[in-house]
Amino acid sequence: MQRETPIARMVREAIEVVATPEVRVQILHRALHMAREHEIPASGEPLRRFADKHLRTAMTFYLGNETSDAVMQNLAPMLTLAERVSSQPPRKTVRPDETRKLGRRRQHSGVTRKDPVDPRETDTSKYPTVQPMGVALPMVFVATRDRERCDAIVEQVGDAAAVQQIEDVVAFLDNLKATASLSPLVVIDCVAASVQPSTIATLAHELPKSSSVLIWGATDEHRELTDLATDDRGWLRCGIEATPGDIATLIHTLLGKQPTD
Repeated sequence: MQRETPIARMVREAIEVVATPEVRVQILHRALHMAREHEIPASGEPLRRFADKHLRTAMTFYLGNETSDAVMQNLAPMLTLAERVSSQPPRKTVRPDETRKLGRRRQHSGVTRKDPVDPRETDTSKYPTVQPMGVALPMVFVATRDRERCDAIVEQVGDAAAVQQIEDVVAFLDNLKATASLSPLVVIDCVAASVQPSTIATLAHELPKSSSVLIWGATDEHRELTDLATDDRGWLRCGIEATPGDIATLIHTLLGKQPTD
């Protein structure tokens, strides 16, 4: 059995602070699946990409934005240290046999030599921690290519739901099917569409029956999509003048929660 790497252990322990062991397993499984990795990368750019993109997305899905941000803050110094160590050039010198023997004797004696590490780099006491959670939050997917519009919704929705930006049709379908049991809410931004509204209209029959859809900013040119809001599907529609704050208020209403100030 392969030993757990130090960074993998740090990631696991950081998640266990805020989630039950069962949820931690689900988070790591989802992150590794999205990253197409068999294990957590040990260092370098693969580790940074895994943490910033896939691990963060998986934690947001199960724990929400605030908790995900707190865990990432706790992991930041460890990731920085791992990246720095991996960027150091390998030593090319080959020690003579006698020197290697001395090194082995020193190792067996229990005396080791390590470069000193600034304790401030690994001290996570200054970062916030949150209470353990084990229940997935309601999931809201915002199909938009405008990151600022999505971020404004995230800020105002707060911890009432986990909000995730959807940037292509594959992610749109995959995420909806993966979260069907959670009755996800989908916001379709027709002003800055990341998935063409006509495509969504064509794929409407593929959406889970438990999902809710809010069409944002549709005009006459999106007739195929707006027609779906007039039948018995239960789709909702708001005008082009609606702001991200208005959308966040609607999300709170649809989730049956009061907006936070």
